[in-house]
Amino acid sequence: MTMKQSLALSSLLLASLTTSTLYAKVPGITTGEQLQASAEKRTKIISTAELKKALDEDLDMVLIDVRLPSEIKAMGGAIKAPQNRNIPRGWLEYRVTSAALSKDTPIVVYCGAGIRTPLAADTLQKMGYTNVKNYSAGFLGWRDAGMPIAK
Repeated sequence: MTMKQSLALSSLLLASLTTSTLYAKVPGITTGEQLQASAEKRTKIISTAELKKALDEDLDMVLIDVRLPSEIKAMGGAIKAPQNRNIPRGWLEYRVTSAALSKDTPIVVYCGAGIRTPLAADTLQKMGYTNVKNYSAGFLGWRDAGMPIAK
């Protein structure tokens, strides 16, 4: 896949994830967008510069990519760091304890563009983890900032 094709696929994926017209509003049901907004209020967001510094200084930190392996491949890679772990969002609650061994383990979650990570970070906090952050720029923000990528 060429870089141009990868960028086009990334754009299509992002558009499909953020297009609320695909979802019907159901009276009495909280929407995904509402859950996401609520979770964002309870989660610390870090910038690209803050994440880069943390990756350089804290080898005990766990960086969790919640994308599916197929998304990682389609988007052209992941954040290059020894702390990086791929735990898809659907398996997070079941697999995180193999990567973050204590409740105060520093954890940063990211996805493609920060759509799923507020919910992932909120879930980790509800599980009892006390040092969770959301890298809301996601892989696309990291890549666009010219940061190291593992392909």
